[in-house]
Formats: sequence, C-alpha cells, structure tokens
Amino acid sequence: MKKDLILKTIFRILTYSTFLATIGIFLVVIIDGARYFSIDFFIKYPSNAMTEGGVFPAIVGSLILISLGIIFSVPLGIIMGIFLSEYDTLFFIKPIDVALTSLSGIPSIVYGLFGLSLFCIRMNLGTSLISASLTLSLMTLPVIASSVKEAVKAVPVELREAAYALGCNKTEVISKVLLKAAKNRIITSALIGSGRIFGETAPIILTGAVFFSTHLPKSFLDPVMALPSHIYYASMAYGESAQWMAKASSALLLIIVLIIYSIAFTMRRGKIGLDNRGK
Repeated sequence: MKKDLILKTIFRILTYSTFLATIGIFLVVIIDGARYFSIDFFIKYPSNAMTEGGVFPAIVGSLILISLGIIFSVPLGIIMGIFLSEYDTLFFIKPIDVALTSLSGIPSIVYGLFGLSLFCIRMNLGTSLISASLTLSLMTLPVIASSVKEAVKAVPVELREAAYALGCNKTEVISKVLLKAAKNRIITSALIGSGRIFGETAPIILTGAVFFSTHLPKSFLDPVMALPSHIYYASMAYGESAQWMAKASSALLLIIVLIIYSIAFTMRRGKIGLDNRGK
C-alpha cells in the first residue's frame, strides 16, 4: 500500500512538472512575441529583408494550406478508418493497419522528400501550393485514419445490434449510426490533423514554400508563404534585425495551434456540438 502511494506521488509530481514546463514554454514564446503585435503586422507584407512590415501573405498561405490539406485528407481518412474498423476480418487489413501505424511515426522531413520527388519532380508540379498541400495531406492521413478507426470501434455494440434488428443494412448502419455516434471524435481527429498541418515546416519548405512573395498565390501551381517556413527563414537567413518578426510569428502560430487543439479537445469531451444521445 505504501509502495503504491509512493509511485502515485512520483507519477503525480512528474505529470505536474511536465505540465508546468510546457505551460512555461508556451508563455515565454507567446509573451516574448506578442509584444510585437500590431495592425501592420497582420495586414502588411514583409519588407526590407524581413525587418519591417508584417506577415499577411504567410497567414493567408497557411490558411490555404490547412484548408486544402483537410479537403484532401479528411474524406479519405474517414473512409479508410471506417474500412479498417468494420472490415477488420479481411486478410489484408492487418498489414494496412500496421503500415498506417508506422507511417504515423515517420519524421515529417521524409514526407517532404517524398513530396519533392513525387509531386514536384515526377508529376512536374514544381514548387507549388498543390505540391505542398498533397504532401501535408499524405502526412496527416495516417493520423486521421487511425483516429477514425478507434472512434468507430468505440461505438457501443448495442447501437449496431439495434440498427440491424430494425432492418438496417451495413451501409445504413455505418452512415446513420456509426458516423453519427462518433461524429465528435471524428471532427476532433480532423482538427488535430489541422493543427499538425499548420505547424509543419520541413514538408512545405521542400515542396511549396518560398522566402518572400509580393502577392498571394493566384493558382494551385504558385508557391506560397507560410508561417512555419517564414519563421525558419527569418531566424536563419536574415540575422538579428529580423528576429522580432520571427518571435512575433512564432507567438501567432502557437496561439492559432493552441486554439485549434483547444476546440478539438473540447469537442472530444462533448461540450461542443449535439450530444450523441440527442436526435
């Protein structure tokens, strides 16, 4: 009993220490960068070697990337997750499941190199918005598919049996029962994938991001500025005079990611959206 109490105390101390350290890092980055926030920072283009102006094209570029990435990855991720959950008796499902789990842990730079080879070079899309979006979609797909699979598996078996007892077929059970019951967790998975897309740097540097742009992308084949790559370029290539912009951009990116994850975890607890027991 005493040993269990000691272990419980140790784990609690480690948990609180990790939590406080994480909060401390967030506060340092946000407080240090937010002091540079201004109207010009949000609505102007960067100028004078990243030492003046703002990050408007990087904000818009990141929003476009996250939108396209979700459009490409979420529908396919939902279909794959449902298939892995509902047809897990098929002989080839287990290897696919193992492959998805493995792909979830691959470093993002590997996806960037793959996207560079396939989309930019082999498919001749070049350094472009579409190349970066497709690369980010491939990177996020395993995470969304695995999360959807677990969400569907977590639906009580009584709901499935009741639907079959009422005469529903497999398709109707999936569309009218499983997806409805697991909708909050599926939306949560999509939001978590969005947060990862928004914060990735390596894939977009290799496939679609540029140092500086004087205009917003006019087509899917144009390159784009994005907040993560902008932070990297401002920090590494433009010296001390541009560090304020890197700090402000880091604070903005962290705030947006925290908002996305906060919405996701709030939905996971069922505090947003229709209750699954409702209509």
